[in-house]
Amino acid sequence: MDAGSASASKWPSSYWRWALAAGVPVTWYLLSRRGQGDHERTDFDGFLKAVEPVGSTGSQQPAGRTSGPIDAFYRNASDDVDTRNPVDFDSFLKGPRAGAKAAPASQAPAAAQAPKEAGPSPDMKPVLVMYGTEYGFSKEIAEKLCGMLRTAGAFWPQLVDMAEHGEGYDFSKAQALLVACSTQGDGVPPTEARDFCEWLFAGKAGSLAHLSFSVCALGDQSYTHFCRCGKLIDAALETAGAKRLAARADVNKEDWPVVDDWLASAVEGVKGLALRSFSELGLAVGGPADDSAKAHAPKKWGKSRPYPATVLALEGLCAVSGPEDKNTIRMELDLGDSGLAYLPGDALGLYPTNDPKAVEELIRVMGASASEAVPVPSWHYEEPGASPGGTLPLADALTRCYDLRSPKPELLKLLVAALAATANGTANGHANGHANGTADAAPSKAEALKQALADTAALEAYLAPRHVVDVLADAAPAKLTTAQVLSGLRQLQPRLYSISSSPLENPARVQVTVAEVKYVSLGKDRIGVCSTLLSDRLEVGARVLCYVHKNPDFRLPASHATPIIMVGPGTGLAPFRSFILERLLATQQQQGEGQQGQAGRMVLYFGCRRSDQDYLYGPLLEEWAAADKIKLFTAFSRQQKEKVYVQNRLTESAELVWGLLQAGGHFYVCGDASSMAGSVERALLALLAERLPGGQQAAEAYLAQLSETGRYQRDVWY
Repeated sequence: MDAGSASASKWPSSYWRWALAAGVPVTWYLLSRRGQGDHERTDFDGFLKAVEPVGSTGSQQPAGRTSGPIDAFYRNASDDVDTRNPVDFDSFLKGPRAGAKAAPASQAPAAAQAPKEAGPSPDMKPVLVMYGTEYGFSKEIAEKLCGMLRTAGAFWPQLVDMAEHGEGYDFSKAQALLVACSTQGDGVPPTEARDFCEWLFAGKAGSLAHLSFSVCALGDQSYTHFCRCGKLIDAALETAGAKRLAARADVNKEDWPVVDDWLASAVEGVKGLALRSFSELGLAVGGPADDSAKAHAPKKWGKSRPYPATVLALEGLCAVSGPEDKNTIRMELDLGDSGLAYLPGDALGLYPTNDPKAVEELIRVMGASASEAVPVPSWHYEEPGASPGGTLPLADALTRCYDLRSPKPELLKLLVAALAATANGTANGHANGHANGTADAAPSKAEALKQALADTAALEAYLAPRHVVDVLADAAPAKLTTAQVLSGLRQLQPRLYSISSSPLENPARVQVTVAEVKYVSLGKDRIGVCSTLLSDRLEVGARVLCYVHKNPDFRLPASHATPIIMVGPGTGLAPFRSFILERLLATQQQQGEGQQGQAGRMVLYFGCRRSDQDYLYGPLLEEWAAADKIKLFTAFSRQQKEKVYVQNRLTESAELVWGLLQAGGHFYVCGDASSMAGSVERALLALLAERLPGGQQAAEAYLAQLSETGRYQRDVWY
């Protein structure tokens, strides 16, 4: 554990030293830690959903659970929902937005499963297409680029996943390299691409003067370090001597017009190169290059091959008095002999299954048959009975493979075309004397969907409250084929939850805690994909597909004697339960072996609504505090007239915090980024400004230094 912790604390520092040496602009790094008001940006992109712990490993199975498809398919759990206010579809029928830009034409979406292709001929020219992805978008871009290069005729794209080349890649025979890579976490590479990126950033690729390249950098402008990984890949390749064949594209979210511009410029750039063929390079030609990476994929348990863990415990942690109340569920899993290992700070990835009622409703609106055979998507994880290239019943595919909440923009484009066809059919019917039908609304609905596609803001506003079934219903009476609908759906992503147990308790067991999600949009009751699976449909003894998601930028100090300050309201408590347990158990082991050892000072700030409602691990925390194992500050926001939050407790104990930081302590924050994390950072900056010569400016520099050296770490989400 110490080795992992040490590398985690050193990585950001060396990372930035390399970036500066490479000439990458990093002024924004020092600015990124500054307080930014209510619109504060977070450093953790995404979906490391923290989870809360429970004191005891024994638990009772909640009543009323029934078996479902989860057990038959070894399925899992999670939730990720948008609770923004609903947007009425009728509002999109009231005319165009002022200044809206027309959406560019887009290619037809790819089929759910592409047929296998013949291999290249010796006279074709190889082009290396590399991707690093967390949630599949980079891979989607890379695959589209491969299709465009094949269409050009003379080229044979070799598709390579960075995740499969952690020890590096031999670029000696490469001529043209096109890269699509996302950024996640605190501006770091995708988890499984991290080793490759570190290898590249360390200059281990050697001279690349013979190579031409272009990079599509993906990110989210809501976060401080926008597209940082792609920018650093671009800089590393240039530093190694490679020549840019097309300008780098920095893509915000899924901005396909920007992506399509890059794809076009990248293909044109490749066409302008004097590339040699396979035979001229002395390279053997075999089967399709796209299959090579898959053939050599590691067979260890991981994201692409999740482990079917057995559920040992399911326990509700909150006092629930009515159907409107939301619970928080502790789940404990048996990892068996999987060999999966984790450290405090890591997350557990859980593959969810969709609610059977949601699947049935979508099939009904599609007008399809649940038993209709459909291809297993090429991106689906490995599991028995669902291999890419095979088929599944439609109901199974929608349950296990596809996100039923957030469709791709392509689905709206297909519906616009279908509505236009419906309108034309209705006009022809009128000409032949037929009565008006429901298709009379088709033109106005088509225009409304076009307006939603006009710009990013309009699209987000339209899709925010809607699920796939709502979008299809909006476009009635237009109908799409099953293949068309599936082409417009996203991959059902695994959900990540901070691990709340310590491997020192039992390395073959792991715990997470999941807050139940229920909300209303468009007047409909909605539920979280995973949380209600755990609370309503999953049983002890069932199996869920999981893997360990490493989070090396959220680690305990290498020394157990180093003070730590932890701020984790709600389910943000999860990793800190793991931290505390790890330290206490490690100290016990040292003492049992006759070594001197004592855990450093541990201070925890926890907040929730009420002590009698959602005080997660309350008895355990109180027990630790009473035994002087931790210093505990609680903030129960709804228990008194004036609301109190963790940042208030932080301000009240400013002298303690300052003293521990001066003693080399580490400061951690886990939880909600939209409000809590920014408020905590502003409170921290305020107490620093009061104690440092130079005030606010000195406080910001001090906090930036803490971050760079791994002493200020955040695991936060929107």
